[in-house]
Formats: sequence, C-alpha cells, structure tokens
Amino acid sequence: MEKKLVYSMTKRTRIAGFSSLCVAVLAFVWSGCTKAGSMTNVSTATYLSVIHGAPYTSAINVYLNDTLITPSAIPTGQYSPRYGTRRPGFYSTEFKKAGTDSLLDQVPASLYDTLNFYTLLLYNDPGGKAAHVVKIFDDFSSVTSNSSAYYRFFNLAPDNPSVNLYFNGTIAQSARTPASNLANNGFQPIQAGTYTISVRDAYTDSALVTSQSVNLTGGYPFTIWITGTTLQKNLAINVLQAQLP
Repeated sequence: MEKKLVYSMTKRTRIAGFSSLCVAVLAFVWSGCTKAGSMTNVSTATYLSVIHGAPYTSAINVYLNDTLITPSAIPTGQYSPRYGTRRPGFYSTEFKKAGTDSLLDQVPASLYDTLNFYTLLLYNDPGGKAAHVVKIFDDFSSVTSNSSAYYRFFNLAPDNPSVNLYFNGTIAQSARTPASNLANNGFQPIQAGTYTISVRDAYTDSALVTSQSVNLTGGYPFTIWITGTTLQKNLAINVLQAQLP
C-alpha cells in the first residue's frame, strides 16, 4: 500500500464539549503555496497542524518566524481539521494569547522538512495552568497493512494527570500523562474494526469519558486524545483520521 498521505484530516467522532474548527478558521496563510488538499507542487511543501488542547489557556494565535499563520484566533479545545502547507525550512514557533503580544510558549528554530508532517500541540501542566507547546513529527512509516488501523493517544486533560486508554474494555495504554505526549506519540497498530473507546483514571480506575461505535478503518492512522477538565464537566474524546489515497 502506498503510504503517501492525502493532505487533510477529517473529524471522525467526538463527545461532549468542543466542536471541531471549520477549515476556513484554521486555513494557514502560507505565502506562495497552495492550500492543503490541492497541492500542485508537493516537492516544495512541509505540512503542519495545530491542536489547542490547553483548557486553562485562552484563545491563541500561532507565529512562525514572527509571521502570523492563523488569521483567526484558535479557541481552546479546537484543532486543525486538515494540514496547512509551508515552504520547508527552519522556523521558530510562538504561541501567543490572541489579540496580544503575550507569549505563552515557544519552540526554538527547528527544521520543517520537505514532505514531512508535524503537529503543534498546546497543553496545560497537570493540576496547573501553565501552557506548553510541543512540536511532534507525525511519522506514518508504520502504516503498512490494510488489515490494521494505527493510532496514537494524547492526554490533554490537566485535571487528570495519569490516565489509561481502553479499547472494548481492554487496556491499550497505561499511565499516560500530559508530559508523556512528547516521548510517546508514535502510531501503534490495532485490528481494524468498531470500538468503544474509554479513558479511565490510572489511580482509581474510575471511568472519565467513553465514546462508542468508533470505526477505526484499516490502513489509516488515527490521532485520539482526551481534553477538557473534570471541574468544568466537559471532558471529551477526539478522534481524527488522516486520509490516505
């Protein structure tokens, strides 16, 4: 199977909480490049998405090398429904409070390479309100079989600093913390099929949130994450499928 990605991400399922960001709001302004999904010169593009998963942080703007790339503010809990495109190169990345010059966090200048995919992930400290951004390389090289789906999981719920992930009642990942999103973000294989996805507190084993009838299609990578807060009663599971040709 050819592993080259179509340059879009589609919302698959969601419960209770934030709605997905419409394409127009997070259509990155990439000067000199066509928009994601209609690339005509893919040899000169790098691909980028954003997840604002910091519930204790206000709406944000994103800058690359001091250039605003998000024409509209991104509210907390929202995310790119598809990748944006940029000319490959070295960029410093800054997340600022929308409408101000107040810096929330930044990624020092680093390479956004040709035909590579990246996610910029904003999250809050467990039990606190400090915001951190991390640049993640979206490595799809493990997507090799049509009989398997592939997933990665992020814990973006700061009130629940350690959680376990279950598929159909079977534990798949344990003790996932917001800090572990940086080191543990590769895509893992799972038998393709329809699943009930649950997230439980790793300390008490109490159920936090559940999403039923989630179809994990064979041959596709999925990003799954929990976001929101227990206090605000808006915990949600998000599932994004990256489209393959």
